[in-house]
Amino acid sequence: MLSLPLLAKLLITWLRRLAQLINRDTNELHDTQEDNFHSRPSIKLPMPDALKGLLVDDWENVTKNQQLVPLPHPHPVNEIFEKYLEYERPHRPVDSASWDVLEETVAGLREYFDKCLGRILLYRFERAQYHDFHEQWNTNGDQGLKGPCDTYGAEHLARLLASLPELVAQTNMDQQSVNRLREELIKFTTWFTKNAPTYFVRDYETPSQEYCEKAKNH
Repeated sequence: MLSLPLLAKLLITWLRRLAQLINRDTNELHDTQEDNFHSRPSIKLPMPDALKGLLVDDWENVTKNQQLVPLPHPHPVNEIFEKYLEYERPHRPVDSASWDVLEETVAGLREYFDKCLGRILLYRFERAQYHDFHEQWNTNGDQGLKGPCDTYGAEHLARLLASLPELVAQTNMDQQSVNRLREELIKFTTWFTKNAPTYFVRDYETPSQEYCEKAKNH
């Protein structure tokens, strides 16, 4: 499991790559100061009320009702990202800078979800479930589930989106890059919210008493 400093460096690496794409025709990219990771103001990313409501329901289901999102998810994160790329493809020429920025944004979100799920996106009650699937990822090789993006879905992706404003602030990207990143995240969040009924599970599962006992030790 990655530590917070390593997650910070991963985020900075992604944002630096993204900024280079956004500014690839200019020389305006500023160096990222990793020492100032925690000193930047957050980027404002509006969260639709419908998505906020789903996040509240998710929190209550897991922390109060002690239920779990059924896994493997019927619509994993990888599927959601692929559907979004399909949705955007007719609106952006594949060889354009706009498409490159979109691909880098999605690739960064995918990579960051994989790396930070076990560190910052789980409630305590879910950790035993995560541990069980983590063992599968390590033993299955190229067969079956390969990682978090193949296993988890909209509920945990929504938690990442809610965390991004503070996480993304941790860089001194130039203002043009900040604005463009914010634009891409807003577009994705809007599409994601509109399609939430398709991707969020309707019913959480109630685990066994054995699992509940095991969860207390994680």
